[in-house]
Amino acid sequence: MTVERAPVDRCSDCSLVVDRRAFLGNAAMAAAATLAAIGSSPGRAFAATVHAIEPHGANGAERSYPIPATDGVSIDVPHGVILARWQGAVYAFSARCPHRGARLTWRPVEGQVFCPKHKARFRPDGVHASGRASRHLDRFDIRRRDNSVVVNLAVLHRVDQDPAAWRGAVVKLP
Repeated sequence: MTVERAPVDRCSDCSLVVDRRAFLGNAAMAAAATLAAIGSSPGRAFAATVHAIEPHGANGAERSYPIPATDGVSIDVPHGVILARWQGAVYAFSARCPHRGARLTWRPVEGQVFCPKHKARFRPDGVHASGRASRHLDRFDIRRRDNSVVVNLAVLHRVDQDPAAWRGAVVKLP
């Protein structure tokens, strides 16, 4: 039986040999230590809160969701909606990247929405933070009704086409 070893990278300026597996293990430990040092910061608490949701009501293209009790992200995969509560407001985004339509994911450790195709990152309010992107995340029309938010899947606001409507597609919480 032959055992294959992990690839080894050699430093061109020295005799140091770096095993890829050891490097990744050390990097993971450093990341864990950094997160532990951060402790219970608000961003860390926000990042840990994500779950799948289903609408509790529907009327045509509109879907109703309970107002999230705390800051966090909920995703309705079948309808392509990312619902985010952040800093006293609720937003509803398309789960597709505005650059080329790739499916977006949530990065709990970063507290950001991520496009795996273009490496773009977006804050929980949909603002482009880094990486390749053509604009901020597209926001669905959203309004409050009692203890719910109603998201209109037929009305999607793009910041480059109607900045005022994009800024207005938010439910402010008391």
